[in-house]
Parts: sequence; C-alpha cells; structure tokens
Amino acid sequence: MTYFFATSPAATEMMQGGWDMPGWFRRLRQHRPDIMARNVDLLFTLPLLGGTAGDLNFVEQKHGEENCRTKSIHMQELLFTGPRKVEVATKECFNHIGDDQVEVEAIMSLISSGTELTVFTGAFDVDAALDVNIGEMASQSMSYPLAYGYCMVGRVVRIGKEVTTPLLGKRVFCFAPHATRAVVDASSVQLLPQNVDTRDAIFLPSVETALSLVHEAGVRAGEAVAVFGQGLIGLLVTAVLAMTLGGGEEGSGYGAEGHVPVTAFDMLDERLMVSGALGASQAVRPSVDTKLFDIAIEVSGSPRGLQSAIDRTVEGGRIVVGSWYGKKEVALKLGIDFHRSHKTLVASQVSQIPAALAGTWDKKRRFAFAWEIVQRMRPSRYLLTKVVGLTSKEAQEAYLSLERGEEIAVAFDYGLENRQ
Repeated sequence: MTYFFATSPAATEMMQGGWDMPGWFRRLRQHRPDIMARNVDLLFTLPLLGGTAGDLNFVEQKHGEENCRTKSIHMQELLFTGPRKVEVATKECFNHIGDDQVEVEAIMSLISSGTELTVFTGAFDVDAALDVNIGEMASQSMSYPLAYGYCMVGRVVRIGKEVTTPLLGKRVFCFAPHATRAVVDASSVQLLPQNVDTRDAIFLPSVETALSLVHEAGVRAGEAVAVFGQGLIGLLVTAVLAMTLGGGEEGSGYGAEGHVPVTAFDMLDERLMVSGALGASQAVRPSVDTKLFDIAIEVSGSPRGLQSAIDRTVEGGRIVVGSWYGKKEVALKLGIDFHRSHKTLVASQVSQIPAALAGTWDKKRRFAFAWEIVQRMRPSRYLLTKVVGLTSKEAQEAYLSLERGEEIAVAFDYGLENRQ
C-alpha cells in the first residue's frame, strides 16, 4: 500500500507542493511504525486541480466514527505546582471523549495576567471553586498542583457521536487550561469568525471582562470616567470605553473630543503610551493632579490604586472594583470625608450579567458583542508583547515577566498553524 502511494501520480502532485515523498517512503521502510488507517481516501481529497498538498487540513476522526483511539498519544500540560512555580508535564492524552464532547488541538492560548498571576503567586483563596462560570472547572478547587487557563484557540480533531454541529476541522475558542490538547463540551466552544486572526481571538475572555466592567459602571454621556490600572484588562477597559462611548474609531485618540472623556492611570509610561493609542483622553501617572471623576473603574490589583480610585471620585460617584485581591490584605483610609460622600463601591466579576442589565442582556449577546470588538480592535496589535512555546523554562519566565510588569500580554504558541 505504501509503495503504491509513494509512486502514484498523487505523490508527484504532493512533491510539487513541498512534500518529500521518497524520504517519507524510506523512513517507513527503515522504522516500520504502526499505521493507523482512517476512513478517508486521501487520493480523492488531494487538490489535483491547481491546489497544493499543503492546503489539506488533516483531522483525527471523521463524523460517525467511535469516540475511542486505538493507540495512546501524549500531550503537554502546564501545571501551577506552588507559589511562583510552573512546569510543563507530559501525560497520556484522552483516549475516550464523551458523546457530547469535542477534542481540540491547541494553536495558541493567552495568559490571563490578572487571574493567573494571582494563582501563580499563591494569593488565591484555597479550596474556592476554580471557576464557577466554566463547566469543566466548576467542580474543581483551587489547590496546587493546578492546571488553569481559559483563553485557548485550537482546531477540533475529534467529536462525540452526539455532536451534530459541524465542528470537525474548524478553528474554535474554548475555555481550557494551557495544554497541547483539551476535551470540552461541544456546547461550550465558539467557532471563530472567518476574519478573526488566532492571535486576536485568544483575547476574547479579556475583552468580555472589560465589556462587563463597562456595563457594570453604567456610564452615561457627559460623565467623566477614570480607569485605574493599565494592565491587560485596564487597557481593554480604556479601549472599550473609547470605542463604544467615545464617538470615534479605536487608535484615533478621539477620547478627548468624544462624549465620554476617559482618563487612564498607571505607574508605567510604556503602558500609558498604549492607553493613548487606544483612545484615552489623557494617560497619566497617579501623581498627576486631575479633576474628580463621576466614575472610577479600578483594575490595578493594588490597594493604593483602589484608594486612589475612591479619593478621585466625586461625591455620589461610583467606583467599580474589578481587581481580584485574593488573600492580599487591603488597608483603606475611609475617614469622615468618605463617610459623608455617598459614594458607591461595586464589586464586579464577569461570571454573571450585571443585575441592571439582566432583562436585556445575556451571555450569548455579550459574547457576540465581544467578538465584534475583537474584530474591530484587533487587540494583538497593541497588547500581545511576547509569544513563547510551551516549555517549563519559557513558561516560568513568562509568568515572572508578567509579575514584574515587563509585558502586557503573553501567549503560548503550540506551533499547529505552522504545521498545516
């Protein structure tokens, strides 16, 4: 069979597309590996009318086949093993998937620099639910060793027998830990829009979080808004405010003349430069004197940032707290001025729709709008400052560099797109 295939006209066509068919045949004869036969006729799927063999998208299963592999394969998975310690472990891959599940081969995944840094530093609440909003994580508790992450884009390579949506071979987004493969419920994956690049799609959860914070703030035309902290989420909050309420296009600096002036605060000048590019009216250090604001959105992760947000809000103003402080001690000065101020502090987290919007918005609608923002903004242009492979050394340095504030966003590249 292999001799016939290696000497066929189809092999000639594949060599024209860059395949080394003689070398492949020699290697088969020398090493004699096990060959897994699949129910697909490659000869009749080759692009013989002007295409190249590189255009083929190989998947591991065709619809209707069983959910089990006949031969085990291995995968790599990132584990948080202790405070400020991560490593990549190799384990046997999933031989069986559920009838309503899919297996995804990872292309890229983004480190969530807020939530994951809290896990990385060990500042999380031990035994709390890993994530109440993600089905596969709701029953897991936070304790080391821990596989965590929720910003993966990959390609579906296997589907359960009850999955009717045409997902096989498609690029999808899924809430899954950093690993070369993941098995998730088919209902939880989202097909990538055709015109969205993988490097932008991995920002979907972060964009949704920023959108949720803006919704929670309930900004009205003419109000002055401040965003305290210009890390990944803070920059996206600035961008969402400018894009949706500022009256112009992202990156145009329109915030100063838009309906809602946005002021961004951070300690790092490099981040403040990005704030300006994303539409902030002004981007300054906290030491700069400014007017008071109607609304403050705090995503600094710093008690000093939270204090500054409270102090710089007008009487009767609103402070939306988006930071997760975990076990970190937060000491605030809440003296007589605060006591008399009638300011409102609101804790906000993306898992649920804000109560004030529950009648008109749901998760499906918010995701759809988040995809629109991803398409318009293309966040990787501004925010993706480093891409690494999934190795213990590279992963360890990636998290440390994020903790030091040296990077805005770091992604793992699993090399899948380069292999296809």
